[in-house]
Amino acid sequence: MKESEFPEFLSERRTAMNGSRRVSYISTLFFICIAGAVPAFSQADAKTALEPSYEAVLQVVIGSNELTPGSKLPKNLSSISGMLNDNYSFTSYRLANTFIGRVANTGGIEYKSVSDIFGKTSEGDWPTFLDWNLSGLRSNVTADSASAFQVQQFRFGARVPIRTMRSVENGKASDVVNYESVGLVVNRLAIPENRPTMIGTISLPKTSGTVFLVLTVKPAVN
Repeated sequence: MKESEFPEFLSERRTAMNGSRRVSYISTLFFICIAGAVPAFSQADAKTALEPSYEAVLQVVIGSNELTPGSKLPKNLSSISGMLNDNYSFTSYRLANTFIGRVANTGGIEYKSVSDIFGKTSEGDWPTFLDWNLSGLRSNVTADSASAFQVQQFRFGARVPIRTMRSVENGKASDVVNYESVGLVVNRLAIPENRPTMIGTISLPKTSGTVFLVLTVKPAVN
């Protein structure tokens, strides 16, 4: 049978063969894609390794000229104690409070509470409102390859009640109390690992005392 005698039959046969090849090619490509996707799905299902966590310890030290029994600073602040004695003339230093927070790399901590850490700066039953935060903590190394941490921002603030006057009405005395804000903001600081570091100072209103903020960051114990 010659091709010239059955042109329509041969044309239909070639069309069917081409269609069959296309179906076979598409099927092969589909199975290749499925085979390649299986490892990707397996990797996605696998557990990702957790980043290490760190412990941020904020210690609030108050220096004053008041003799307070048992006001000796703890041993971990021995280096800070020496620095305070060399640079300030206060007769005593006391650890007012210690705050601890756990944070992962690049994370942050935010703390808010009612506090009495400033002692006599609080008037009567009026509370002191305290808040501090640390953001953008990142593990790093110094120029001499020592372990260190970089902090994007550290902020410590308090609203302290101050009695401004005493008023008497109908034979009854009452206090007039206003709140004064005190605080410290530091942008971009670096501190060595597991070494107490002085971040800054805050003067207490209506007193001769000063607040010293000491920050220590170290790997957390799981």
